[in-house]
Amino acid sequence: MTITAYGTGAYRAAKPNEFVSTRAQFDDLQRQLDTKQRSTSYGDLGIDRRVSLDLNAKVSQIDSWLSGIELTNVNLKLSSQSVENFAKLANETRTDTRSNSYVPSASGRSAPQLLAEEKFKQALDLLNTVVNGRYLFSGKTSDTEPTAGFDEIMNGDGAGKAGLKQLIDERKQADLGSGLGRLTTGISGTTSVTVADENHVYGFKLAGATSSSSALAVTYNAGTPANLAVDVTAQPQPGDKVTLKLTLPDGTQEEVTLTARAAGTDGSAADSFQIGATPADTATALKASIDAALGREAKTTLPAASAQVAAEDFFAGSPSNPPKRVPGPNFATATAPPSNAGTAATTVTWYRGDDGSDPARNTATVQIDQGQVVGTGARANEQAFRVGLAQFAIMATETFPASDANAQAGYEAMASRVGDKLGFGDSVQKPAEIITELGSAQTALASAKERHQSTKNYLISTLSGVENVTTEEVATQILSLQTQLQASYQVTSMLSKLSLTNYL
Repeated sequence: MTITAYGTGAYRAAKPNEFVSTRAQFDDLQRQLDTKQRSTSYGDLGIDRRVSLDLNAKVSQIDSWLSGIELTNVNLKLSSQSVENFAKLANETRTDTRSNSYVPSASGRSAPQLLAEEKFKQALDLLNTVVNGRYLFSGKTSDTEPTAGFDEIMNGDGAGKAGLKQLIDERKQADLGSGLGRLTTGISGTTSVTVADENHVYGFKLAGATSSSSALAVTYNAGTPANLAVDVTAQPQPGDKVTLKLTLPDGTQEEVTLTARAAGTDGSAADSFQIGATPADTATALKASIDAALGREAKTTLPAASAQVAAEDFFAGSPSNPPKRVPGPNFATATAPPSNAGTAATTVTWYRGDDGSDPARNTATVQIDQGQVVGTGARANEQAFRVGLAQFAIMATETFPASDANAQAGYEAMASRVGDKLGFGDSVQKPAEIITELGSAQTALASAKERHQSTKNYLISTLSGVENVTTEEVATQILSLQTQLQASYQVTSMLSKLSLTNYL
């Protein structure tokens, strides 16, 4: 049979285990006092471990959203700032194109043009903004620099690919034709002056004609191609007028008004015609005046319109849609419309980023909540940027030599169109629209950040109640254990000295 120890022997046998256990409990309380944590593992939390795991998972998810928001906020701020600066450059150039800003110069370029060149370079730098290896205006291809450099855009790559200057020159040749903007003038019979356009997209297109006198009877045929006739049915009176309406390649319209003047009086052939001795002589003078007026417009307003169309086609180019060019040579007799067939190998593509069908903002997204995704992307070839870059480039590339009698008129025709385009009127996308969309994304991120931070603070507070201990509670337990251990050590010490001799 088993004899169970009792008395002081039993006490001495049991006490060492109790001392070890109590000491371990004391050490754990010391750890809790230092770390403020109830346990070093979830298992030691007991039934509260499920609550702790759930709350920690939620905090971790919120931290990932907050991290994405913080990183995206930096990108959005820089993107917005770049677009704001782009809009500022466009507005400054528009102001520079005010009337009477032409000043003759040896280079053929006025001060606003030189400034526009610098603004063009600045705009390209803004659109090539990169943050942490990510190009902000390259859409989904964030590792690709979105635009070519200034020199390559303007002059080509030097290896066979043409730049914007060459495309503008080709379009000017196609629109000018033999000198009258692809219009043909003549005299039918002896007293009827005829004007006709051609069945293609180049040059002037007749849009109508009017006369202030029955002596100059106008017949206009709006067919394709259009034509008109001015019959000198009788001698006009000085001051009688004939007006031709012309549509230019960029969609703008110009009017050419010719005024009859008395024989022997002076006047510009491009503005007036001399009344002859007979209606036939007057018709001959009228045709010469029409030729001179069309020739002047072909050297002033037409080149400005040609530059607009060529620049628009050039900046519409992208990796999947190369720029359109006038088929040629010979460009002056071209009849086929501009095409991008084969131009990928012969023409600089200024934009190298993503050009997919997704909206620009959707090319970069960030999830900021369980069911909330915000678009923060941008492309350098968005319409507002294309329009602005085209106008900067036109201002930078055109020249108006002081020796050219038509220089000022040509400059003003160019400047007025640039100013109109930089107003971003009608249905054209405006830089302000991009700024607003990026601003809305920033607002959404700020709201989500505030919401997540508030939720995180609550979860951490709740988690603290599960995982952490209070200093007062632990200190009280430590004092209690210290008292127990001290008493146990004292009793053990007394018992260890007890012997039969001492007992008797």
